[in-house]
Amino acid sequence: MKRTIALVLTLCLILSVAALAGCGKQPTIVNANSNTDSNVVSDTDATQADAPVASVGALPLTSFTASAGGYDLTFEPIDLGGLAGGESTYDFTGDYYDGKYYLSDKGSKKTYVYAIDGTSATQEAAYDDGVGFEKITVNHNGDILLSQGIFEAYELLDDGTFTELPFRHDLECSKLEDFAVITWVNADPTVIHDGVEGEWVFKNINDDENREGKLSMVFDCEIAGERVLIGGTYMENGEDDYRIGVFDYDGNELAMTDPDDSIGSSALNETKNGIISANVGTIYLHDSDCRPLGRIDDLKTKAGFDSNTVSTFWVKDFAVGDDGEIYMLVYVSKADDTKEALLYRVTGF
Repeated sequence: MKRTIALVLTLCLILSVAALAGCGKQPTIVNANSNTDSNVVSDTDATQADAPVASVGALPLTSFTASAGGYDLTFEPIDLGGLAGGESTYDFTGDYYDGKYYLSDKGSKKTYVYAIDGTSATQEAAYDDGVGFEKITVNHNGDILLSQGIFEAYELLDDGTFTELPFRHDLECSKLEDFAVITWVNADPTVIHDGVEGEWVFKNINDDENREGKLSMVFDCEIAGERVLIGGTYMENGEDDYRIGVFDYDGNELAMTDPDDSIGSSALNETKNGIISANVGTIYLHDSDCRPLGRIDDLKTKAGFDSNTVSTFWVKDFAVGDDGEIYMLVYVSKADDTKEALLYRVTGF
C-alpha cells in the first residue's frame, strides 16, 4: 500500500470530520432542481455584497507554458481583482457554465459570479451567503447548487437568497441532463437521475465485510460529459490505494488508474484529450483510459512566484469550458500571510 505523508495527513483529517457524519441520519435525496418546502438560510439573510473583497497588494500575474505527455499547455491568468481568501486551502471552490465562472469562498462566506470573455472576467454579482460552502456546481439548467459537505446543501436563487435543499453532502451535477451524484468521504454515493432519487452501485463503502464495489473512500467527484470521475481510495486484492475511477451514469466501470500511478488528490476533471488531476502544485495527465501521460511539477515557480512572495500555491479546482479549455482555480497563501484566489485559463490539453 503506497501512502505519501501528505495523503496520510489528509486522510486523518477527513476521517476525523467524517466520523461525525456517521452519527446522523442518512439524508433523503430528491430532485436537486426542486425548491418546494425549502428554507432560506437562517443564520444571516443572503444579501448581495456591494463589492468584491480585495486583498492588499494583489499578486502580479503572468502567462506561462509547460509541456507534459506530448502536450504543450498554456496557462493564462484571469484577473479577479485581487480576491482575498479565507484561512484554509479548503475554502475555495469553483465551476464553469455557459460563459460564467462561479466561485465560492467558504472562509469569507461569499459567493461570486463572473462573466468570462477569453481571459477577462467581469464580476456580475457577489453574495454574502452567511453559511460558507466547500462545493459549488451548476446543473444542465444553469441552477447553482452549493454544499457544505457534512452539512446541508443550498440553491442560489435568482433573487440572491440561498434556499436549503432536503439533503446533505457534496453535490456534483451533469451539464448535459438531470443527473447528479451526491458524495461525502465515507458515505455511500447516491444519485439523482431524471428527477428520481436512488442508490448507486457503491454500497457500504466504509464496511470491509459488506462493501459492494471497490470504492472505500471519496475525495473528489466530477462529471465530465457522460462520464463520472471519482478520485478516492479503492480496495482491491486486499490493498487500499488512492486511484481515479471512471464510470458511466449506471455505475459501470469504464477505466481506472493503476495503483502504482502518481495522481492528484486536490483537483480533478477531464477534457476530450484525457484526465487532468492536481496535488497541490503538481499536475498529472492521463489519457481517457487512465493511462499516465506525464506530469508538470512546481507550478508556483512556473507561474513566476518564489518563496519570498508566495508560500503556498495550491490547485483547488478544474472546470472545463465550452471549447474544452480548463479553468484552474488556485489557492495562494502569500508571504505576508494574506490569501488570494487565482484563476487561470488553461489550453492545450
